[in-house]
Amino acid sequence: MNIKIVKMITSEELIGDWNEAKKVITNPVVMIPVSKDQLGFQPWSPLSEDEDIELKEQHILAILTPDTKLQNEYNRVYGSGLIMPEDDKKILH
Repeated sequence: MNIKIVKMITSEELIGDWNEAKKVITNPVVMIPVSKDQLGFQPWSPLSEDEDIELKEQHILAILTPDTKLQNEYNRVYGSGLIMPEDDKKILH
């Protein structure tokens, strides 16, 4: 999986499995602040059956790599369930 944060021109920040070549994000969710130190995930398009969403390049501001804690939480909920160790994350890339 290639978990990325995709910042949109609408100011939304999506997190999901990003395919750079196709500009497709799989299982995108919006990160919602729940409290000072917590984020929740909400499906970006909850009424759609599509898991893969093609994004238009002109609507993307930035592609960012989330920190290990955020990647782990996304993987736990939407991905493989595999957790990356925080100390040696570069070894796994």
